[in-house]
Amino acid sequence: MSEFEIQAHRGARAYYPENTIQAFCKAAELGVRVLELDLLLSKDARIVVSHDPWVNVSRCSGEGSETFPEDVESRPLLFHMNYDAIAAVDCGYTDPAFPGQQRITASKPLLSDVFSAVDGWMREHCEQEEMVYNLEVKSWPHQDDIQHPLPDVYAEILLRYLTGSGVVSRIRLQSFDCRILQAAYRLNPELCYGLLVERAEDVETSLETLGFVPAFLNPHYSQVSMRLFSFLHLRNIRSIPWTVNRPEEMLAMKRMGADGLITDYPDLALALSPLFS
Repeated sequence: MSEFEIQAHRGARAYYPENTIQAFCKAAELGVRVLELDLLLSKDARIVVSHDPWVNVSRCSGEGSETFPEDVESRPLLFHMNYDAIAAVDCGYTDPAFPGQQRITASKPLLSDVFSAVDGWMREHCEQEEMVYNLEVKSWPHQDDIQHPLPDVYAEILLRYLTGSGVVSRIRLQSFDCRILQAAYRLNPELCYGLLVERAEDVETSLETLGFVPAFLNPHYSQVSMRLFSFLHLRNIRSIPWTVNRPEEMLAMKRMGADGLITDYPDLALALSPLFS
């Protein structure tokens, strides 16, 4: 049986603002060896690490920040901003949901900068190990050409970069949107793919829609069961639920047969590691 895997959700965001290089390096320092992070594209087709497709004014300020309105519908989308403009915005403010976060100065990084920083940290501190990157592509059918390109264009930009990144063997590509996974699969069926699902009842339909067997199917932790994990394992699909933050929930995932978990508190999960073996 494979080792129970602990993934750091958007980095170690109990310590630093999410999806920042500081959060990712902190997760590496804690002992995490799989990072989960989110991808979007800028107007000039740069791959930006960000969960939100817009500037979140509660956590970001900086040059031009006074022009970012509070209501979501009016916020400027990253897809409508060149990366230079995105990088000018400080998104290192703390999130009240994580009172232990440290205020830092940090812009939304490029994916290439995350690879460079984290792999550099790994070479310096634990040269015998490498980081795996679980990349969630943010994509929604009703937001084509609004918050991101059409799937075929989107996938081509991503795969062109990932193929030449030097880390493609350590990449997983996941999404809720079957279309972006299908488009990427057509370009590179050898890449490791993961399908995200909100509800357990959507699993069979989503797999049928996807049209190929992914390496992973990752549901919300509230939707899992022994029956679901057995269904997936019979099809050689691993399952790593999200976002599992309490110790009792982490232990429950292991008991039910999960292959790992995605968490905002990787330090808590790592402390339970002896119970996961």
